[in-house]
Amino acid sequence: MTKEKKKYTVLLLSAPIGSGHRLAAEALKQVLSNNPEVEVVHGNVFDFFPHFLGSTFLRCYLWILGCCPWLYELAYKWGNSQGGSLWLRGLINRSLAWLGGGYLRRVQPDAVIATHATPAGIMCYYKQKHPEVFLGAVVTDFTVHKWWLCEGVDAYFVADARLKERITVSAQVEAFGIPVRQELQGNDYAACRAQYGWDKEEKVCLVMGGGEGLLPMEEMLAALTAAHIDKLRLVAITGHNEKLAHKLQQRFAMHNLQASKSTDKNTGNTSNPVEIYGFREDVPQMLAGADMIITKAGGLTCAEVLASGLELLLYKPLPGQEQGNANFLQAYYGASVCQSLAALVAAVERVANAERPVEPQKPQGNPLAAEQICTFVLQKLAP
Repeated sequence: MTKEKKKYTVLLLSAPIGSGHRLAAEALKQVLSNNPEVEVVHGNVFDFFPHFLGSTFLRCYLWILGCCPWLYELAYKWGNSQGGSLWLRGLINRSLAWLGGGYLRRVQPDAVIATHATPAGIMCYYKQKHPEVFLGAVVTDFTVHKWWLCEGVDAYFVADARLKERITVSAQVEAFGIPVRQELQGNDYAACRAQYGWDKEEKVCLVMGGGEGLLPMEEMLAALTAAHIDKLRLVAITGHNEKLAHKLQQRFAMHNLQASKSTDKNTGNTSNPVEIYGFREDVPQMLAGADMIITKAGGLTCAEVLASGLELLLYKPLPGQEQGNANFLQAYYGASVCQSLAALVAAVERVANAERPVEPQKPQGNPLAAEQICTFVLQKLAP
């Protein structure tokens, strides 16, 4: 901060490849915006080049994940090896640093926090001419890809202390956790269940992660309802995929009617009720009141689940960072990784039949990660 500037300018740089990188930056913005000495700018690295290029790239990326995941696996593994992939990374980052020069000159950041590997690499080239800028990199997965590792980053923030050894460049490394939104804090289990009308005797299973069409929610719900698991309530959230929400509502409308008749006749909850929602602002409260969740193995989603204290069930992780996340969470956080519908049904049945602890399960993640990262960065900026 110079004499001409009355505030520190902190630039949060993310990439719209999956929602996790953007949501991590938004969590940091929530905290920084409360500081009167800070001006926060949330930038998107795709703003560095024409809009149509970014849109085309995203469509291709989603198509590959949905139709050719093996191709993504090859690219991920090649990128995680030494040699040619790092040369390509350097070429991409140098080119984007040149394209983003005008944007960065306008913003004039005192600090940059990158929540994706590409903007972290771009800023390393920018720092060669602007060494006074503090550069932090928030790794939003429970694994560390080699494209994250760039000389010039001042501090890395990782999800778990066991990941520190994977940062092999000269930088400070802090294991504060993946930053999650403040709305996850302070929610009461019983109060949230009462808010949604969930009976205290039933187990509530959230099903999330199908917003981009990468999780077969219809097949999963059909398999779970067919199993007739006692005292289980299914709550599916499709996000912005309203078309999927409408389809599921039509598919399970008759099922819910049968579930209602079954309960009315006092024959036991032999047909599980299914709630279907599109985009919800109150997902943190739903997480607080549920008992388990079936979802993708995205780093940000899993961090929110860990911070909420639910049983984590991961279904068919995609090759690449999702598989890395799943392996780590299974080994150290007790997550269940299900590679088939039969395995998924068995895992849900196990959790549904388990005795509920007297006290709600304590969060395994760190709900205060965003606050701790921001405090660290601002201390580095202080004179």
